[in-house]
Formats: sequence, structure tokens, C-alpha cells
Amino acid sequence: MTPTHLPLDYLGRFGRRLHGLLNLRVIVPAAVGLGLIAYVADVAAAPQGAAQLWQIVRSTWWLVLLLIFPYLALRALIWRRLLGQLGMTIPWRPLLVAFAGGEITKELPGGVYVQNYLLARLEHFRTARTARATMATTAVLGLEAALAVPAALILGWPGQHAWVRWTLLGVVVAWIISLALAWLLVRYGARHLSERTPDWIRQVTRFLESFLEAGGEFVSWRTVWNLAPTALYLLVYVIFLYAMAHTLGVHGLRFLDAVAIYAFVVLSVILIPVPTAIGPAEFTGMLAFESYGIPGPTAAILMLGLRLLATGATILVAGALLLVLRQQLSAATASSATAAVEPAGGAINS
Repeated sequence: MTPTHLPLDYLGRFGRRLHGLLNLRVIVPAAVGLGLIAYVADVAAAPQGAAQLWQIVRSTWWLVLLLIFPYLALRALIWRRLLGQLGMTIPWRPLLVAFAGGEITKELPGGVYVQNYLLARLEHFRTARTARATMATTAVLGLEAALAVPAALILGWPGQHAWVRWTLLGVVVAWIISLALAWLLVRYGARHLSERTPDWIRQVTRFLESFLEAGGEFVSWRTVWNLAPTALYLLVYVIFLYAMAHTLGVHGLRFLDAVAIYAFVVLSVILIPVPTAIGPAEFTGMLAFESYGIPGPTAAILMLGLRLLATGATILVAGALLLVLRQQLSAATASSATAAVEPAGGAINS
């Protein structure tokens, strides 16, 4: 084994070392998400709530099922292009298996990165390539934010709510400063590693160094070309919201209003440091709909309908894709099981 690679069982051993921390990082966001979704469901529990939800399902299920195919296809294409931009040419079959797994779990705490775990197993990635693939997934979120931020700032929040724009700008600036500080801290830590540094600190530092270096490679015009397909698949959800609102008789809602509402929903998932979409998305969307004069119960029903249909259709299509490619998924599972029983010896490499 060369000193520039980690042993094959790196992911398994590293995951076991952080098992307790990961449990905490899953339980807390899950509790927050469940609390928010429970609140939205309580608001939606009006006398006509169930009838309105059924009306949304009955009238728009075909539209959601139809458009979820181009939505998923564009997301998979963008992820593959970003991986290719980092010099990682992945065959379509393992990439689609990993992508489908990530789409099924993406609304759960940290679930969007399941696709990186699966891809690492299928392609036998070492530390650096796992970190770079993780950055490619993060870059997809960055592209969404790059479109949602200007949309939210330009279209804004109805009424005299300047604080919304200033809060959004403040959060964006805080993220930029945090990322810059993280880059400096990781670079400093990488230069001061020694043989006395605990193995887990060296592993984390090397992973973060590769992750952030890959992020630097995305600062190019080549990345900008991915904004167009990103905008297209984001518009799919805007169409869902617009169609569902009109199904319930909210005819005063313009398409641009739906764009603004979904922009805030996207930013609530990306910028708020709660790594789960279920809960924050529904809560933010409900508040945004209410700002346009839509009653709270109707706003809550719209967001619950979007969650039920869009997430359900995604799981249905991604699950069917995994069923078709089940041999590839079995290979990933077998690789994971093999890594779990391999001896944990060997030098720590990066």
C-alpha cells in the first residue's frame, strides 16, 4: 500500500469512530424537522383540510409523475458533469445507482450524501476521491443557492419586509466568511500535522483538505454552464406549486410569485444549518404563501401536498431505478459488508 492512499476499509472504520457523534447529528435535526412538520400539519388540520389535500392529489398527481422524470434526469446529468469537471469519469450504471439512493434519502438528515457513500463503495474510492465526490454533491446545492438567492432578493417578500432581504444577505455573507475561515483553518492544520497527531484528526483533515480543494476547482466558467439545467429542474417544483395553488382556487397567485416562494423554500433547506429538508421546507413555504395573502390552513395544505406528491414520485421512480439496477446495488452492499469484517490494521494514509 502506498503512503498516498487509505486502506479499503477506511469508510467503515472512520464511520464507526464517529458513530456517537453522527447519532447526535441525526437525532437533533430529525427532532427539529418533526417538530416543524407537526406544526404545519396542525395548521392544515382545518375542517376542509383533508378534502383539499385529496383535491391536490387527484388533480395534479399525473403532472408530478410526468415532470419528475426530467427533474431527476437533469439532476443526475448535472452531478455527472460536476464529477467530470473534477476529473472523475463515472460509468452511468454505478452513478445512477448511487444517485437513486441519494434521491430516496435526500430529505432525511444528511441523506443527500448517501449517494457519495454508495458511489465510494461501487467505485472503491479512496479518501481524496470520496471527498471530491462529496464536493460535487455540495456544488449542486451551491448552484441551487446561486439561483435562489437573486430570485429571493429581486422578487422579495410581499409587503414592507426589508428585514427579510437584509437577513438573507446576512446569512449569505456569514456562510461565505465561514467557508473562508474553514479553508484557512484546514490549510493551517494540514501544514502542522505530525506523527503525534491522532489518526482520526489526520483523516478528517486530509478529507476536508481534498473537499475544499475540489471546491476551488469549481470556481470557473465551466461551472456556470450548469446554472441553466439547474434552473430548469428547479422550475419543475415551481410548476408543481403553481398548479397545486390554482387547483385550490388560488388564482391570484402569479407564476413569479410561485418562483419567489420556492426560492425561499430552497434557501431554507440550504442555508439554515439544519441538515434535513422535511420540516424547514414546509414551514418556510407556509409562511411565504401566507405573505401573499393565502390563509394559513390552505398554505399548509399546499406544502404538505407538495411533499406528499413530489417526494412520493421521487421515491417511486428512484426505487424503480434501483430495482432495475439491483445487481449494482448488491455489489455496493457486498463491498460494505466486506469492509466491515476486514482487519483494521495498516498504516493511515491520505
